[in-house]
Amino acid sequence: MKLSVIIPTLNEARYLSGAVNLARSRAVLGVSHEIIVADCGSADGSAELAACLGVCVVEESPRLDSRAAALNAGAARATGDVLLFLDADTQAPRGYDRAIERALRDPLVVGGAFEFALDGPEFGLRLVEILNRIRYRIWPYFYGDQGIFVRAEVFHRLGGYPCRRILEASDLCRKLNRKGNLVLIHKPIKTSPRRFVEGGVYRVLAHDFRIWLLDMLGFSTEGYGAVYQQENRRRGQSG
Repeated sequence: MKLSVIIPTLNEARYLSGAVNLARSRAVLGVSHEIIVADCGSADGSAELAACLGVCVVEESPRLDSRAAALNAGAARATGDVLLFLDADTQAPRGYDRAIERALRDPLVVGGAFEFALDGPEFGLRLVEILNRIRYRIWPYFYGDQGIFVRAEVFHRLGGYPCRRILEASDLCRKLNRKGNLVLIHKPIKTSPRRFVEGGVYRVLAHDFRIWLLDMLGFSTEGYGAVYQQENRRRGQSG
């Protein structure tokens, strides 16, 4: 298996080194995996930091205008036969590459994701984890902070991520689910709880549930995606 790890960034200099270094140090297959950072015009030096870390950096002019666009741009540069999409504030678990390889030994499996976990001790965060784990066990539409992986050939044949500003990962999973099986790897992949800590755990949880419900009912959620992107850009201006 040749694995390409694709990390989208928009003002993620605070977390990027950790994500890249753990993707390297926690791999166990004995090969050097390709790591690609696709940047959306960060103002905090994320792209420059990625270059210093020795990874492939993808930038475009005009700048990539969404997370989905960044993920697709990174995938277009990837040379691996398996793609792993990893958030910049997410920590790959030890042996993640071997777990992916084992999952894909089944030819009917087209992709999957890891068990969702938040990197913090608060009780409210455990509740967020539990509710999310129930959700994706009933509806196998994973989110980007779960480390979604997919066979590159299938990904490109489906046209990559849909051009959405939010919930692009769950849309991709819907398409993948029609082409083959999606598997859940029972290794927790930890993500920063910053959104919940900064916005209030229960307030953010209720907000996320509203977006999920609107999407499930077929209503547009694109306005929420624009808000998320604006928050990320403000983070770079204040950093």
